[in-house]
Amino acid sequence: MKVRDMVKRAAECLGREDLICAADDVADAPAGELAALMRCYNLVENEIALDYFPLRREEAFAPNGDRVLFSAFSEAPVRIHRVTAAGVPVRYVCDDEGITLSRPHDEVRVLYSYSPAEKGWEDDIALHGRISPRLIAFGMAAEFCTACGMYSEAAMWDKKYRDALLSANVVRRRLAMRPRRWR
Repeated sequence: MKVRDMVKRAAECLGREDLICAADDVADAPAGELAALMRCYNLVENEIALDYFPLRREEAFAPNGDRVLFSAFSEAPVRIHRVTAAGVPVRYVCDDEGITLSRPHDEVRVLYSYSPAEKGWEDDIALHGRISPRLIAFGMAAEFCTACGMYSEAAMWDKKYRDALLSANVVRRRLAMRPRRWR
């Protein structure tokens, strides 16, 4: 599915037939409200990928000494989950420029979460699995209404978006144990 298709779905949710017709006429780069809906798509995709359903990738690197620079990653890492060398976990420390390993290795594998790149009009969407186009369209409608100053409509679409996230089992509630009391 393309970003332009998601913009049309959000316009359908908003009841904006003029935007649906205008989206069919756009060849490469939208303007005006269509560009605003495309920005809303990028915001929603980024929120879902960072907060609810992380995009993960594992890559192999040949460290320069005991360092792996973030510039060597194919995507912009947000969180490092694990670093292994020959299947054995490696101790590491992250800083602003990259990862410092506890000792030099010939090759390491890094599992990390990343932020999706900003999408253009003809790009494919990055979210798959439990994230439905309907869920994304609800989020886009909420962002668009907020940007246009329609706050009551934005609250309604945001509630639908949060409910869809909950029904997709994406929102994880924090587990807590009740305190024990000795009597």
